Amino acid sequence: MNTDSIFSPITINSLAIKNRLVMSSMVTQYAAGNGEVTDQMLNYYADRARGGVGLIMVEATYVERQGNSYRLGLGIDSDAMLPGLTRLTRAVHACGGKIGIQLQHGGRTANPQTNGGPVKLVSYIPGITPYEGARVLTCDEIHELADVYAGAALRAREAGFDLIELHGAHGYLLNQFLSPFTNRRQDEYGGSEENRLRFPLEVLKACRNAVGADFPVTVRLSVDEFNGTGLALEQSLPIARAFADNGIDALNISVGACETNRYTIPPSCLPEGFNADRAAAVRRAVDARVPVAVAGRIHDVALAEAILAEGKADLIVMGRPLIADPCLPVKSRAGNIAAVTPCLSCNEGCVSAPFGNVTCAVNPRAGQEARFPHVKTETPKHVVVAGGGPAGLQAALTAAERGHRVTLLERGSSLGGLLHAACRPPHKQPYERLRLWFEHAVAHSGIDARMGVEASAENIRELRPDAVIVATGSEPVIPAFCKGSGALAAQDVLMGAECGKRTLILGGGLVGCETAEFLAEQGREVVILELRDALAPDMETRTRIFMLDRLRQLGVETLLNTEVLALSHGCARVRDKLRGERDLEGFDTLIMAFGYRSRSLLFRQLAAASLPAAAVGDCVRPGKVITAVRQGFLAAYSL
Repeated sequence: MNTDSIFSPITINSLAIKNRLVMSSMVTQYAAGNGEVTDQMLNYYADRARGGVGLIMVEATYVERQGNSYRLGLGIDSDAMLPGLTRLTRAVHACGGKIGIQLQHGGRTANPQTNGGPVKLVSYIPGITPYEGARVLTCDEIHELADVYAGAALRAREAGFDLIELHGAHGYLLNQFLSPFTNRRQDEYGGSEENRLRFPLEVLKACRNAVGADFPVTVRLSVDEFNGTGLALEQSLPIARAFADNGIDALNISVGACETNRYTIPPSCLPEGFNADRAAAVRRAVDARVPVAVAGRIHDVALAEAILAEGKADLIVMGRPLIADPCLPVKSRAGNIAAVTPCLSCNEGCVSAPFGNVTCAVNPRAGQEARFPHVKTETPKHVVVAGGGPAGLQAALTAAERGHRVTLLERGSSLGGLLHAACRPPHKQPYERLRLWFEHAVAHSGIDARMGVEASAENIRELRPDAVIVATGSEPVIPAFCKGSGALAAQDVLMGAECGKRTLILGGGLVGCETAEFLAEQGREVVILELRDALAPDMETRTRIFMLDRLRQLGVETLLNTEVLALSHGCARVRDKLRGERDLEGFDTLIMAFGYRSRSLLFRQLAAASLPAAAVGDCVRPGKVITAVRQGFLAAYSL
């Protein structure tokens, strides 16, 4: 694959960058409670620098405490932050990287629990901005804030950062001034485009005066807020030109605001590279006078190369892919594309952060680099892993990487477990990429993978293992009242079981909703029946918003708060609070989506046979890929 564009150098002002890949600023929640850099944060960014990315952009960093938007936000609001920030820049430089920092003030998005003062507003917006603990900025306070940004910029230069970026996107303070949705002021800072630009340009001028003409200053812009009354691309082009006219060194193009952040960190239903044409429009608007960077589901170098080669942008911004695989640049430049751990765009670890701060569904080391270094064990063992789904595969790969001899037993004819079904619904193709990555990784790991072998206590004992990891997964729940009804399991439907024209799906969780979309896209009539009062409440928020909208557009009918009492061929006896008991009739196919139950028999058999084992993944408790991968990793790393 040609990667000449991606791995060509570029200069922003006086800063020479070795390639066109930029690590996007993504808030990690790794900072200390007082906003200082921690060792965890330092190790996380240093690991990405070692992976070969051209420029690392450190996460949104508050310029004053009252602008802190996060529980554990990073600060650059006082000289007390300089020692930690300096350690961070030195660590990245020592790993061969360049590092910038994003200067941010939350404005209306400031976190009242951590910002230490009233929330500062550009304007009151009925139903949107808080009324208690908040106040609108006066003109004098706006002037003072420009000086606050300048002070932060100067600290950034003193701490050794190579570049500063003004955060004018995603609903933060500068964006609030720029957007007609949030800026409803009647003074010189509101109303016309010129007035809405006034404060952001004052900040740019103040920062430029602080750091000097030779220091790179860039801005991140949301060029489409997707909210109807805010910024759209047509309104954003003159804003981009104004920044270029006033000495900005690069434009970093993104989209979305507070209420539409599903576009800012988009799930897999949005097209890859969906912002590239917007970046191209900005680049044309500024006559390519300054470099233009673009973000938005650019997850592989082939797409990145195409965007650059077509002249749509000058730099490619990747966030989640570099969390998933810090070595993406190094592997890609070496032509080892198949070895790059694929980002799923699932947002399960990087955004929803179930374990407290940023991690990753497919990279359990993310944020734990010092705790789990890539080192060999001093006591190699023979490890048997039973099950070739995500938990078992991660366990096997981790054990092999640590230097253990690994035998993997999989009852099926191919690796992947439930990934085979998980990749079938619309927009779930990244799960097939993950399955193929697992296959490639296992094939190049030295693991003895034995397919078509049902693990048992007897054949495991014959292998004489020093350690056993059980990852036998789960199977669909089939209630007693469904037996004999001809109902199909949703998993079987996704794998190709024949369905009729009119289908009733029993269960509106994640699998039920995905199966409904899968069938509705084929032109089938679909009804979802769900006991709870909402569909898929446990689904990742951004993904769920898009999915519910698609189900509505496809005409999928939903019956909530409805209990199934009995089934027969083509008919369901149900009960709900409003109508009581009734029959739902006329269905060609009944589909069960009641969830999964653990396949834990082998684990119990091993215990009975006095063969100690660790159980991981769905055989412990059915869950998501992030949990399975994490459990498999931890079990294997601890051997």
